[in-house]
Amino acid sequence: MKRTKLLKTQPCEAPRISSEEDVICASQIVEADGEKALEISLFYKGKLRGRYFADEENHNAWIDGKWYTLRLKNVIRVCMDASPLKNDYYYCTPSTKWAAREDKERAYDFLDTYGIEDYEVRLGARKRQKAFERKLERIDQMMADVPCVPEDAETWMENEIFPENILFFKKGEKRITYSCTACGATSWRKKAWKHGEKTVCPKCGRPVTANCRQQERTRKEPIIILQQYGSGWIERQFRAICRWSYGEKKEIQLNEEIRAIIPEGQHWGKVWYGTIYNADEFEQEFWDKNGLNKRFLSSYLYPGDLPETLKRGNLEHSGMDLLAARREKFNVNKYITTFYKRPYLEYLAKAGLTRLAAEIVDNYGWWGEPSTIFQCGDTMVDVLQIDGNRVNRMKQINGGLHALEWLQYEEDMGVKISQESLEYLEKKKVGLDGCRPILQEVKSVNRMVNYMKKQKGEVSKLCITWADYLRMAKAEGYDTTDDIVRFPRDLKARHNELVELDNKRKDEKRLQEYRELDQQIKERLPEAARYFWEDEKYMIIPAGKCEELINEGRTLHHCVGRDDHYMRKMAAGTSWILFLRRKEDLETPYYTLEIDMQQDRILQYYSEFDRQPDKPIITKVLDKFRKGIRRQQNRIRTQVAAIA
Repeated sequence: MKRTKLLKTQPCEAPRISSEEDVICASQIVEADGEKALEISLFYKGKLRGRYFADEENHNAWIDGKWYTLRLKNVIRVCMDASPLKNDYYYCTPSTKWAAREDKERAYDFLDTYGIEDYEVRLGARKRQKAFERKLERIDQMMADVPCVPEDAETWMENEIFPENILFFKKGEKRITYSCTACGATSWRKKAWKHGEKTVCPKCGRPVTANCRQQERTRKEPIIILQQYGSGWIERQFRAICRWSYGEKKEIQLNEEIRAIIPEGQHWGKVWYGTIYNADEFEQEFWDKNGLNKRFLSSYLYPGDLPETLKRGNLEHSGMDLLAARREKFNVNKYITTFYKRPYLEYLAKAGLTRLAAEIVDNYGWWGEPSTIFQCGDTMVDVLQIDGNRVNRMKQINGGLHALEWLQYEEDMGVKISQESLEYLEKKKVGLDGCRPILQEVKSVNRMVNYMKKQKGEVSKLCITWADYLRMAKAEGYDTTDDIVRFPRDLKARHNELVELDNKRKDEKRLQEYRELDQQIKERLPEAARYFWEDEKYMIIPAGKCEELINEGRTLHHCVGRDDHYMRKMAAGTSWILFLRRKEDLETPYYTLEIDMQQDRILQYYSEFDRQPDKPIITKVLDKFRKGIRRQQNRIRTQVAAIA
């Protein structure tokens, strides 16, 4: 639309009708350089206030010497000296009239519509569609210029990320059949392997792990590939899926998730997200909105052509190539975007402390620094805040944040931590904070570690249990300087004993408060006697006092004895708690029931942790129980009627 030339045309003549409240619209067809457009002249209080031009491609309005791209409703509001509306646009109806019926028909015929608003909506939709298509074309062209995944990337993943191979075998009556994922060969032999045995393939001689319990295994790992792109570079996040299947060779599938295109010399660029699940680089489509909530992950970094690519982002001295060579898993995107704030990462990587560099980036990302690191230090001793001997000990095990924390503790406290203990604490990811309550009693890190090695289960849970046990033991007056107390042979059992002792003490205190309720329950117990029931396998026993509810709730880990809620209902005679037991083991709680005493209707029934094991069987048992109550009530009514 040639707005300037259209503006030079003469507006419509002032309409004969006039109004103090309405904007009067008059229309005509104007032409500029052979292009026609509709013009609607807008008169308010007898004066020309604005001109609205429209054609197939656009619409614009001229008001008080200024161009507007508003819709006609808002143009009319401006002509009336009101402000344009956004959120309330669809609800506003400005006062307007056509000067004549011919003006309205002329406008609608030219725009091929049944209303100006309909024309504006359709035009807006066409513009958005064209903009979408242009954007899609730009993105497609941008992604077409991305280089393909390097040819040796799959070889690198096969040898470095998924190096293992599996020998699947099936046992038959007289022989076994096997398949090797290294060579893909399938054959048979008489003697079987043990499941999990490390051996070699009889056909290709390559190392394999025997497996008779599965016919397929899958492992997924995130991969990052950095490549040169135009004058800049690109970061690509992949998800590699390796499948080992019976009768086939090991297969690796590489699905692309995210791309970040970064200008030369920069460490931040535009991020494009994959819009398809499980799509490779050729099938994937990218958009600037993250509809599938994809993220850059802690990944393995492909080392091919890395030194040259890193130069594009001035990161050739970042140490990322060293982390990639050591197959360190780290968040490459965070490393790239935060390295300018952490130049000391280069020192760590070159010193061989790649795990420490990776953990700093992964755990702290863009926010803050670990307290164990002095980022302004000029030497490794200054950065790590430990002496040279301890720096060497860190290098020997490629220690991370946990090892550094323990070495700083060793230096500050003047204690001795053996290299074996240090390796254990680093491997198990045991932090200092969780162990401080233990060290206050045990004093020695090495003795603490030796005890941990003898225990079963996760070390993190062990630390919590041990610290809790020592706290309770000290509160009970035990001598925590005695090794028999500090290092119990069965930590979990001793911990549970102290918990039980504490619970028993609390329960005794509660029972003192429930004396009155106990008396009321005892008085109503004869009313609940009708709920006693048994068959050949099960027995239902009415509760008789508050203590029984407390023990039942503690044993089955549910809420029946947590407070006095159910006790008060029993005392009031509204409902009663029943215990369902197996007759073969009457002392062990199985199910807890609540029954309405007015209607003899079971309100709820739960077992341990509010679960319902063997529910179909228990449902049938409870049906028999309800029928038994009903028959008993009928007999009582018959006897009462006979006496009367």
